[in-house]
Amino acid sequence: MKAMILAAGRGTRLKLYTDRMPKPLVPVRGRPVIEYTLEQIAALGMHEVVINVWHLAEMLIDHIGDGARWGLNVTWSREETLMETGGGVRFALPLLGDQPVLIINGDILWRLELTPLLTSFDPARMDALLALITPPAPGLGDFTLGADGRLTRDRGAAAALTYAGIQILQPQVLADYPPEPFSLNRLYDASIAAGRLFGMHLAGAWADIGTPERLAQAEMTWPHTGHNA
Repeated sequence: MKAMILAAGRGTRLKLYTDRMPKPLVPVRGRPVIEYTLEQIAALGMHEVVINVWHLAEMLIDHIGDGARWGLNVTWSREETLMETGGGVRFALPLLGDQPVLIINGDILWRLELTPLLTSFDPARMDALLALITPPAPGLGDFTLGADGRLTRDRGAAAALTYAGIQILQPQVLADYPPEPFSLNRLYDASIAAGRLFGMHLAGAWADIGTPERLAQAEMTWPHTGHNA
C-alpha cells in the first residue's frame, strides 16, 4: 500500500510561520511536523509515499528530497494551482495507482495504532475508511460511528467522534470527479448517501497545529524524539 501526505495548503491561520515556510515544515519540539509522519509511515513498513505540494513547494522538496533518510521512496505531486484535498488526491491519481492508499494530513502529529485500519479496508463496501479519535474537547466531533462502522454527519453531537486526518481511500472513486479544486468532504457526503463511508475509533496520542494556540499546545506536550539521521 502507498501513502500520500497532503502538504500543499498555505496554512493561513499560521501566517507567522507559513508566510516563509510550507506548513508541514513548521517545527514542533525543534523538528518539522512532517518528519514525525514520515517516521511513522516507515515504522508501519511502508515504503512508497506521494506528497502533494503547492505553497513554497521547493522548500519542502529540498528538505525531504527522495525520502531516503527515512527509508522511503518519495514521489512529488506538484500542483500548478491549489487543488484542495479532494482535487489534490484526484490530481495525483497517476502516481497513486488503483490500490487503496493511506492518506494523511501534513499538519498533524499522531501516534495511533493504524494496523486495524490498514487491515480492515474493504473496497467492495467502502470508498473510504476514516480514523476517528475521541474529541479533544466537547462539541468538536465530526461524525457518528454506527454499529456497522458506517458514518453519518453529526458535527458537535454528544456521541460524535473527531476525524483524525488519516484515512484509507480507494483513489479511483475520484476518477470521475472534474479536475478542479474541491474538498474531500464532497466525496464523504456522496459516500455517506451511498452507505460507503466507514470509520474506526482509534486510541493513542494525536495533535494538530492548525492554529497558533494548537501549535503552542503541541510544543508543550508532544514527546520529543531525536532527529532522524
